[in-house]
Amino acid sequence: MGCGTGQSTILLASYFQRIIGYDISEYQINKANEINAHPNINYKFLVGNDIPHEDSSLTLIISGQAAHWLDLPHFYNEVKRTLKINGVLAFFGYAFVQICGRKSEQLNEIIANFYKNTLDGYVQKESKEAYFGRYRDEKFQIPLSSTDFILDDSVVIECKWSIRRLLGYMASWSGFQNFLKQHRESTALDDLRLQILKCLDVFDDEYELDLSFDTYILMNRKIE
Repeated sequence: MGCGTGQSTILLASYFQRIIGYDISEYQINKANEINAHPNINYKFLVGNDIPHEDSSLTLIISGQAAHWLDLPHFYNEVKRTLKINGVLAFFGYAFVQICGRKSEQLNEIIANFYKNTLDGYVQKESKEAYFGRYRDEKFQIPLSSTDFILDDSVVIECKWSIRRLLGYMASWSGFQNFLKQHRESTALDDLRLQILKCLDVFDDEYELDLSFDTYILMNRKIE
């Protein structure tokens, strides 16, 4: 649920005979189908929180970096209806990006200032629940089994991204897209780029940064 272009969905291809990814964005679904190379995966446009499957028919339901957009009470009822006995619901996501290494303290302050001040009023509270709350709120504690709930936040993704790629990622934030709707001529992203270059005393936005993303996964299974 909330599959986007299928970045998480394709990881399941080797483990399940039939997989369906749903998303509210027709653009994302069209893109997912365009690049889909797995005959056992289909992507479909879906509005709302109903799960269009029969009772007790699903083995696994996942939502990657999207559970905060769901109407969870209604969604949980749908999960209970459609999961098989011992079927699993999993939510997973990643926290706000952290820059590591040289000038990391100053760079993280620059990025945080952009998010909290430049985008103030444009970032929806649901996004903050993922980036900063890390799904710790009680509403994300999947109410299936009282004994089998798991929360694991031990995995950290470490990667190298160019400044250009980092800015491209930030441009994809829903908060920035909301900001652009009101400020179409804004140079905010270019200004941010210049701040980063100046901080590092470099001139090339292909300069690579060491980044880390804390991750978290919440799982539970239907036992009756």
